[in-house]
Amino acid sequence: MVLMCIVASYFVLAGFSASFASGGGFGSNYYSPFEGTELEEVRQLDQQYTILRAPLIYGGVAVSLGLGVLTMGVLLQGAKSLTKLPRNWLLLEAAFSVLAAVGYCTGVGVYLHVALRINATDTCKRRERLYARKGLTWMNCQLSGTDGAAATFACLLVIMYGVSVVLALRSYREQKHYKDSREQHRNYSEAPEYLWSGTL
Repeated sequence: MVLMCIVASYFVLAGFSASFASGGGFGSNYYSPFEGTELEEVRQLDQQYTILRAPLIYGGVAVSLGLGVLTMGVLLQGAKSLTKLPRNWLLLEAAFSVLAAVGYCTGVGVYLHVALRINATDTCKRRERLYARKGLTWMNCQLSGTDGAAATFACLLVIMYGVSVVLALRSYREQKHYKDSREQHRNYSEAPEYLWSGTL
């Protein structure tokens, strides 16, 4: 969901004359309320704005896909019986979840900070005024709903990673207790039996 919101945010905010739409692709079917020199000006501003937001989509996609693939790998490796999992794997899983949660927290902070800085630029302000003249007030320099949704889903992921840490540590304790009890039982069953003759 984070990945989808990041990509959706990029295309929603690209405007009527984004670079992908100016080359005669499927975007050329969109109706544009701009004409003449105004169209040329808004096209330039749209392109400048999408270039400013390009690091957000590339960084967001890289982080989301990277952590998503790693998380799936950890889940598949850990989808075994608790008795068959190596003891250190559960600690590794807990450490990964902590790092992933910290990574997502940092990523959300950086993403929102950069988005707000981009929205504070003169390019965004001029673009907002041009769209407002045509009644398109939704194309403004406030934080978009898709950016907020991406941040919200990322925060939910942080909570889920936190729960994963707790469950991994709990499973580690249960596994340790289980193996220790089996070891004690084995030692008891293998203890030598002494036969006493009853005479000195």
